[in-house]
Amino acid sequence: METITTDVLVIGAGAAGIRAALAASETGAEVTLLAKGGVGKSGASFSHLSGGWGIQALVGRERTNKQLEDFYDDIVRVGLGVCDTKLVRILVEESGPRLEDLIRYGIRLKKDPQGNYTRVKGCFSDYKRAFIAEDVGNIRQSLLSVIRGSAVKTMKGYALDLIIGDNACWGAWVLTEDAEIVEIKAGSTILATGGAAGVFMNHLVSSDEVGDGYALAHRAGAELNNLEFIQFILGLKKDERRLFLPLQDLKKPAAILDSDGRDLLEKHIPDSNIRSKAVDERGKHFPFSCRDDSCQVDIAVARERQKGKKVFWKEGNPMEQGAEVVHFSHAFNGGVKIGERGESSVPGLFAAGEVAAGPHGADRIGGCMMTATQVFGARAGRFAALRAMKVGATSPNIRIPGGIEEILSQRECQAQSKDLISVKERTREIFSRHLMCLRNKNGLEFCLSKIKEADLCLKQVKNVRGNLFLNARNTFLVMRLVASTALKREASLGSHYREARQ
Repeated sequence: METITTDVLVIGAGAAGIRAALAASETGAEVTLLAKGGVGKSGASFSHLSGGWGIQALVGRERTNKQLEDFYDDIVRVGLGVCDTKLVRILVEESGPRLEDLIRYGIRLKKDPQGNYTRVKGCFSDYKRAFIAEDVGNIRQSLLSVIRGSAVKTMKGYALDLIIGDNACWGAWVLTEDAEIVEIKAGSTILATGGAAGVFMNHLVSSDEVGDGYALAHRAGAELNNLEFIQFILGLKKDERRLFLPLQDLKKPAAILDSDGRDLLEKHIPDSNIRSKAVDERGKHFPFSCRDDSCQVDIAVARERQKGKKVFWKEGNPMEQGAEVVHFSHAFNGGVKIGERGESSVPGLFAAGEVAAGPHGADRIGGCMMTATQVFGARAGRFAALRAMKVGATSPNIRIPGGIEEILSQRECQAQSKDLISVKERTREIFSRHLMCLRNKNGLEFCLSKIKEADLCLKQVKNVRGNLFLNARNTFLVMRLVASTALKREASLGSHYREARQ
């Protein structure tokens, strides 16, 4: 097995990973940036569904005590009591400087005809504080240019497991493009692997985004938090296209139809006054939340779909008309629990971006996730570099996990590959039915039983190519972690809605 030594290993090359790698390199550390899908091509940061980034920040003269305090209060209010207020304070204070970094990297922000930056409200917020980037292509090229001009080394591969020794993290074992396993020894390791929206059948990210970072951290013994809080977006699905549902058109009569062509909202919300209020409030934020009456719109759609029936969209242009109305998984608000330096409960293991928990709560202001990638990416990179240069990159008492030796010896068997794909898709369908907007005790327990069966199937698999096996391994673990966390939270809160019925 080849061994590579570096000061800092960054796993994940989206917005948070790139920012972390740059910060670590600027601090003086030797940095290796590991990308599963290639630098600038991975995760939600560079999704083709995103026309650009929205990023919450206060810059220049805006950074008054009052505006900073208003920003802080806004995040805490929207988080409904389950965000880490120390991390919120850091996010607010450092939002402006990190946005200025992005401008310095070459990222263009939208401006009005007078040359002023366009500012908009993020979902759940009443303040026009968010900046809007022009397009993903400019973001990608700007960040790639900065990375290429830095001393950061890039590598394409799949992190199998973290190297743990003496209760600390010392790098990771990686499966390369050539199906070779490489040991990367590092004084500090940063997880910047994004979220797990891809574990759901309908999602707005890559199908490969299955929570690898959550799985890696959990197997390493790191504490995870708030995994039950997931953003779901009402959208339209037609052929292979995925579109945001035009919320303003919900006010039109019979905009959403059941499978028999009846007005779905009138069917599920018969009181016209309550229905009107729910529709009005639903137009104020894209993600589902039970914080207001808008949730009744989502519940109507979800209840129909839980019965196995389809829901359709009547309005809009021909591309939208007749499209299926679904909930798309969008982003996780929880993840690996971190402190103010971005370090997890396992020494030497840091996390930033969507994989990290704390800066967000039960609901999240639109644009704050991108702020978090930059603020905590920079922090994790800087403090990981300082630690790595202090402790070095070696540790005693490290063993190669048996699972990695099994992966080394695997050869592809087409029959077993098909079986595993089938089990994975059946489990995803069950998970999606019981872990999206509507959750109840019986459904969650049933889901956990099916995930257990899927795990048993995985243990019996001996001959499946590496990436398929690894994807299924992490998918089933993340499903179990999310379902278990959702089962424990009996009260509805923000994006977590728990039905009273069993």
